[in-house]
Amino acid sequence: MNTRPVTATLFLALSLAGAVHAAPVIYDFQDYNGDILAAPSTPTGLSASRFDLGGPWGGLCWNTDIGGSNNFACGGFGSSVAKFSVQAQAGYSFDVTGLSFEGYVPAVDTGPTGWAVYTSLDGFAQALIGGGFAGLTPQLPQFYDAGLTAQNLTGALEVRIVSTGRDALPASAWLLDNVRLDVTVHALHGVPEPGSAALVLAALLAAGAARQRAARGRRGTVQPTTRAGSTSRSRWST
Repeated sequence: MNTRPVTATLFLALSLAGAVHAAPVIYDFQDYNGDILAAPSTPTGLSASRFDLGGPWGGLCWNTDIGGSNNFACGGFGSSVAKFSVQAQAGYSFDVTGLSFEGYVPAVDTGPTGWAVYTSLDGFAQALIGGGFAGLTPQLPQFYDAGLTAQNLTGALEVRIVSTGRDALPASAWLLDNVRLDVTVHALHGVPEPGSAALVLAALLAAGAARQRAARGRRGTVQPTTRAGSTSRSRWST
């Protein structure tokens, strides 16, 4: 019997058991009828916190396109620490391949004057990127790429987007939007994902059935006999 198809299926199933998922965690603040600070979705094997605006006087989510696309952005008033975290679930690890976001330039007279991005990878010791708002047109969106990469993380990763320079009232907010963490999630060895586990089981069952058919075929075979003074004849079951 040719067992190669079964072997190939089993090999494919076992390979998929360690499958990876590349998908972003995005805080787009569009679920204004639900939890606007929650990530709409997360890849399998990863948990994500709500987005914490972190302002000493609270924060707000503002519709930057009223009557149009209803595009909301959120931020804390004055000097604030907006943050979120992601955590690998049991049996998974993850890589980070990017971190980016948009920010609307705050008001010159009441808004923060500087900003920076930190992560828990180094205990928030050194900013990945940072800068100021001087010379920029208020309320216009700016795109920021933090260039964050990390591999084989199994614990929590926290990201902080910090605004500075406005420690007293009145204070306006630095509004953020489309905060995006690009990740690749890996299923650790021996912990296949549900779909892959089903495929492994199907392959194992197919292999077992193939062995049973082969065994029945061997039991139904009559070995050739030889009689003295005659030619050798063979009889095989059909």
